[in-house]
Amino acid sequence: MIGGMPPLKCLQTFTAVMETGSFAGASAQLNVTPSAVSHQIRLLEDILGKPLFVRRNRTVQPTEDAVAYANALGESFTRIAVATSRFASEGSVQRLMLHSAPSLATLWLVPRLPSFRARHPEIDLTLFAGHEPAKLGDDGFMIDIQYNRPVPEACEGLVLCEETIMPLASPEFVARHGLTRVEDISAVPLIHSVRSVVQWDQWIARHAPHVMLARRGMTFDRAYLGLMAARDGLGLMLESTLQAGGMLAAGELVAPFGALGVTAVAHRLVYRREDRARPQIEAFIGWITEEMAADRARAEAPQRVRRAAR
Repeated sequence: MIGGMPPLKCLQTFTAVMETGSFAGASAQLNVTPSAVSHQIRLLEDILGKPLFVRRNRTVQPTEDAVAYANALGESFTRIAVATSRFASEGSVQRLMLHSAPSLATLWLVPRLPSFRARHPEIDLTLFAGHEPAKLGDDGFMIDIQYNRPVPEACEGLVLCEETIMPLASPEFVARHGLTRVEDISAVPLIHSVRSVVQWDQWIARHAPHVMLARRGMTFDRAYLGLMAARDGLGLMLESTLQAGGMLAAGELVAPFGALGVTAVAHRLVYRREDRARPQIEAFIGWITEEMAADRARAEAPQRVRRAAR
């Protein structure tokens, strides 16, 4: 006991027993064994020199001293919480570990991170990218931006936007192959993305069921690789205007058939329900929601998805 104060573990265990009404409840709350709870309570009783609970069979009844002690501790813990919150909000660094689908991270998220950094300099962000979903809570991950996956149990998934998937190519490719009608697709090499939520046969079934797909072309396992290939004139690619937005805005890609697309929900921002109130998660959700809304507004402009010149 330091300075007349019992060990914090004893106080934490005692508070948990008072809150749950049992040793078993406290053990579940603290993720320890019931015997560990019993040991900490006995230690606290030895330090105080008086019993805190009357044990009857498998139940425990707090004594009057226990109730009075719990009330005093509650006031102290409240003061500690207020002080911690105050000091934590004054110039402290918050950490946010984020996982994202690789192509969205490369093509959309990273180019916009200066905006997030400028708005939230108090947050240090660490970004990992990969196809497999992150194990939220493990290794510190708080947010996972997932592509075309179900939301895990105990988590919530925020739909980032509805994406429009349409044929895209470089202006040079369109001019070289004379792409003016959807029927021209049968004569040009296609670029395939194995993970895309919408595949070429689905787009064809929607917009050109009478057209035969070309058998030649290239296949990639990441959208950003396929888009780079399309930008370099290697084929016609079916891809989301969200992920191709930068190349479309720069004129590196065009939509030869206009806005003939398929709408899909592909990307979700996933987090554990218990983490929703964390300030860095709230900050990131607020920021990315605004960025997505700004993208939608820009997409409504005629020049956003450029159609190839006739």
